[in-house]
Amino acid sequence: MNNSLLLNNALNVLEPYLNLEANELIFNKPKEMFVDKGGEWETITDERLDYNFLESFLIELAIKRNQLFDEKHCHLSCELPAPFLRYRVQAQHKSSLFNSEISLCIRIPSKEQFPLESFTLGQLCIEKGITYEKIRTIVRKKRNTLVSGGTGSGKTSFLNSLMGEIPLSERIVTIEDSQELHIKNPNKTQLAVPKTENEIYSYAEAINNAMRLRPDRLFLGEIDIRNTFTFLRICNTGHAGNLSTIHANSPEDAIEAIISNIILGGGLSNADTNMLLRQIKTAIKYIIQIKRIGKQRVILDVVNIKKELSEKLGIPYIKEEDEEENEI
Repeated sequence: MNNSLLLNNALNVLEPYLNLEANELIFNKPKEMFVDKGGEWETITDERLDYNFLESFLIELAIKRNQLFDEKHCHLSCELPAPFLRYRVQAQHKSSLFNSEISLCIRIPSKEQFPLESFTLGQLCIEKGITYEKIRTIVRKKRNTLVSGGTGSGKTSFLNSLMGEIPLSERIVTIEDSQELHIKNPNKTQLAVPKTENEIYSYAEAINNAMRLRPDRLFLGEIDIRNTFTFLRICNTGHAGNLSTIHANSPEDAIEAIISNIILGGGLSNADTNMLLRQIKTAIKYIIQIKRIGKQRVILDVVNIKKELSEKLGIPYIKEEDEEENEI
């Protein structure tokens, strides 16, 4: 389906801003835009971007994405259409806001794929002897890994940097609610699920479908309440080399987030913490923690979760059959 004339006109007006070297475009009110330029905020005023313009743009975008944006449908989560694919949109209708007519955030995807070395090794990594080569080994050895970090820390960019270590001969299946992963492998299938869980196509269905699509590796852009338990189940069924991201400020917080997601998502009933920790231990090998510090994106730590949780649970740590001595 082609874009409507109104949507195309709106995209033409926004195009100069969408092409900025920036991370986010944010409207807290009409006519005024805050631009995130990597830790620095620039304010831009444009009289054309009034309430009528922004509301019309979001209504047309919602229609394009088979959604609604009005008082009863007070939020919009989607991505922009071509030629601005991978631009993630989150908008709030005035009916869901205090003292504001509009709230709009547009995530600008990176124009380039960053090499792993563009992420600085933090002091703890240096003390632990973690190197870029050891991080690459995690991917090459097909260890199930979570990239953990806060909003804007560069989780997706880091995940994309790891993609370059995957042999092009492998088959990749991805599941995302916004297209953010750069997959160069020619043998690939990329499943799209709606931002809001519905009866048409859910994360659980997409993951079950993905398992039947014969992946060598399965990637979820991000694990959250909707998909955490199913993702752990996949990791425990011989599907190795899976990579995903999670919002958390430390590896410990990431584990707590996984447990909370499972409980809130209704994945298990009457589950005790130790049982969930055992599930996590068998499913995920590493958590890589990253953080944005100023304009730098830093790899704070790489934690062998299987080893750490084995010690916490008081059970023997069993190495992978092909685990090398110098692995983390």
